[in-house]
Amino acid sequence: MFIVTNTIQTEKAATDKVIEKFMGHGKVSTEGVNGFLGLELLQTRTTEEFDELVVLSRWESEADQKEWVKSEAFKKAHGRTEETRHEKPKNIGIISNEIKEYDQKFAQ
Repeated sequence: MFIVTNTIQTEKAATDKVIEKFMGHGKVSTEGVNGFLGLELLQTRTTEEFDELVVLSRWESEADQKEWVKSEAFKKAHGRTEETRHEKPKNIGIISNEIKEYDQKFAQ
């Protein structure tokens, strides 16, 4: 299994809007996608200056995840067009984000 996390720091006032975006567009953009196994959205409890969200997606393979990133559904969910695909997405209260990729070695 291939897992991708996107850890996102958000301004406190924007957190609910970011969560809403993932619950709507993220869910729709992955429906019926080859190799997609699930999506989780986690919110840390202990930050005072900002909120932190972790978006965790599970895939059958890295190739499946990479194909989804190239898809029109992904681009639409992330507000990208052919003309803006290399631009950084518009800030909706996101301070920073970090994407990491993992190979699952054990699950119980």
